[in-house]
Amino acid sequence: MSRHQRTRRAALAATGAIVLAALGAGVAQAHVHPTPLEKAAPGVVYIEARANVEVALVEHHAVGDPSGVHIAIIQSAWNPVLASASGFFVDPNGAIVTTGAIRTPDLERAKIYAVNEAFHARYGNAAPLPADPFTRHHIPTAGSHDDERLQACYPPYRTNDAGGCVVSATLDLRVYPYVTSQQRYGNLTAEVLPGTNPDVAVLRVRGANGIPTVPLATSTAKDKALSVLGFLAVPTTFDSLVKVDQHLQVAGGGALRSTGLDAQDVTFARQLRADLPRGLAGGPILAEDGLAMGLLPRPVAAGSAPPPLASLTEIQQALKAAGVTPARGVVDASYETAMHLYKNGSYQASIPFFQQALKVFPGHYWAAVNLANAEKQVASGRTGSPASATARPAVQATSGAAQGGGVRWPLVGVLVAAVLLAALVAVALWRRRGSPGRPSSAAGSPAPARGSQATGKRPNVPPLPGSREGPGPGSGDVPLGSRPTPAGERSRGVAGPQASHTRRPGGSAVATPSRVDRPSTASATRFCTSCGATVEAHHRFCARCGEPLG
Repeated sequence: MSRHQRTRRAALAATGAIVLAALGAGVAQAHVHPTPLEKAAPGVVYIEARANVEVALVEHHAVGDPSGVHIAIIQSAWNPVLASASGFFVDPNGAIVTTGAIRTPDLERAKIYAVNEAFHARYGNAAPLPADPFTRHHIPTAGSHDDERLQACYPPYRTNDAGGCVVSATLDLRVYPYVTSQQRYGNLTAEVLPGTNPDVAVLRVRGANGIPTVPLATSTAKDKALSVLGFLAVPTTFDSLVKVDQHLQVAGGGALRSTGLDAQDVTFARQLRADLPRGLAGGPILAEDGLAMGLLPRPVAAGSAPPPLASLTEIQQALKAAGVTPARGVVDASYETAMHLYKNGSYQASIPFFQQALKVFPGHYWAAVNLANAEKQVASGRTGSPASATARPAVQATSGAAQGGGVRWPLVGVLVAAVLLAALVAVALWRRRGSPGRPSSAAGSPAPARGSQATGKRPNVPPLPGSREGPGPGSGDVPLGSRPTPAGERSRGVAGPQASHTRRPGGSAVATPSRVDRPSTASATRFCTSCGATVEAHHRFCARCGEPLG
């Protein structure tokens, strides 16, 4: 195999190794991101519209009690649930976006409920509850005026000879975040902020701080596939959150797709219709990048088209009217950093970030559950890779940037470098092919003629410092059969203590000490390790780049 072929194969092998290393780097850099559901779930809430109802039951008895009292007043308080919805925090200080319907429940129904419960509590089995405690009903009147009194306690609350009721009711909004204990961290009281509209309401949990949030999108022009998130009951378990996948009729539009549905789409459409009146309305609609781009404000009537969305623009307008600026907080950054590490198996590295999220928001359900599992993995020896967590997710207001994998620029850079290196190698091989077998010259100067080696002529090399070599008889004549310098000594560019043989004019051979021994043609070629130029065996410095050889 020629030297040219060996060089070409070595270069191709090196190029292949670089490409394989680049591909390996791509595999090593593969990163599993938290899903949109995992990122948004901690900020989703369940909301109950309750009523604080106070009932003063007035009894009038024609015949007084043993003390002669004819009037009795029995007071009670009730807190029925009138409606439910989902919603989501949009800033760490407790601002919530939800459906506007949650702020206007029917308080009269709450009063009827409270009256029925008050009578049942007062008279027991003589005043049984109706099947639906929110509806009017009659009770047996055998020997009493209880039913007359009951009817007087229903709206419009007119008293009669049997008595009546004084009833008052106020709205009570309760918020249940996704926490490990509603008793300790949930069951929060909220109030309606100004600027709400029939479709979008903005609530505020007073005194809240460090709440997980759902980030808002900045644009929905390209969104088509989406997921509706929410709860159908107070969240208590890992699978409490409901996710229903949907598609928009047109990308960036405001209507859900109702035509061209496959079997899975039909199933999801049925689920959406069933779950909206049970609490799903008001929950965030997530685009594919995990950002909230709207909500469904109300259930849909049977047989009608899918409900229209309350758009991102409507949400932004409601927030502006309420004086709320969407933002993310430190708990979001800590949790998302932990999830990036956790999802990629860096269990030990994820623990401090889960702990930080729980320190800021102690009831953080997903952080608590994943922290427990990470600690379990570490205890069993699966600590995971010691991944660096220096690149934390940005804490910002709203962001429209996709949070998926994106382009892996380091991998692209490595591949481009590999291609360029391969091109350089190809050019070098093409240039060598023009003069096979001849070493390339240094610094553009012509290489020494092969004939100079054939005749044994030494190049004009200045004597080394401290050398005894100098002009002398036959110092420039080297016989063709002289012994080559050993490889270990050639690598230093200096011959060993061996003597070179010269001939005197008389023909007798004499041994002359020499520091530079002329190798044969086959063993004289070397290459500079810095620039790749061809150098002679006796050179100490590269003629092209000036770097020391060896």
